[in-house]
Amino acid sequence: MIPYNVRVSNVALSTSADLLTLIGGASRSFLITEFEAEGDGTSSAYNEFGFYRVATAGVTGSGAVTPIAVDSPNLTGTTPALAFSGLVYTAWSTQPTLGNLIQNVAVNANGQRVFWRAEANYSNAIVVPGGNNAAASISVRSISGTSNVSLRIQIREL
Repeated sequence: MIPYNVRVSNVALSTSADLLTLIGGASRSFLITEFEAEGDGTSSAYNEFGFYRVATAGVTGSGAVTPIAVDSPNLTGTTPALAFSGLVYTAWSTQPTLGNLIQNVAVNANGQRVFWRAEANYSNAIVVPGGNNAAASISVRSISGTSNVSLRIQIREL
C-alpha cells in the first residue's frame, strides 16, 4: 500500500458543493487512513463537514488535485513511486448526489485543528472500492457552516 496525501488550503466550505471528491481507480480500491483539518478564519464560528458515500456521480469534474506519494518505493526499478490510479476533483458542473454520511468532523473557524488516524490494523479506516464510478467515490462537503478550512487527507491505495 502506497500512502498519498491529498490537500487543499484555505478553501470555503459549502453545503451545496463538494470541498473534495475522491474517486477510486477502475481496478484499485483505497483506504482513508488519516485526515487533519484546520479552520482558517479570523473569528470563532462553528463548522461541520462530512465524509459521504456518493449516491449519484457528479458530471464533468474539474479543479483536479494530484495526490502526492508520501513514500518513494522503487517498485519498478526505474520510477520512485506509482501515481494514484483514481481522481480527485474540487469542482463539478453538476455536483455528486450525497449518499450515507460516514464520518462527521466539527471544526471551529478560528484555527482549531482536528486530527484523526485509523487504528494500526486499519480496522476503522474508510474503505473505498475501486470502480471509477459513484460507488467508488467519497464526497467531502459541509454539513453546517461556510468558513474557510485547510484539509489534508491521507489515502492508501490497495
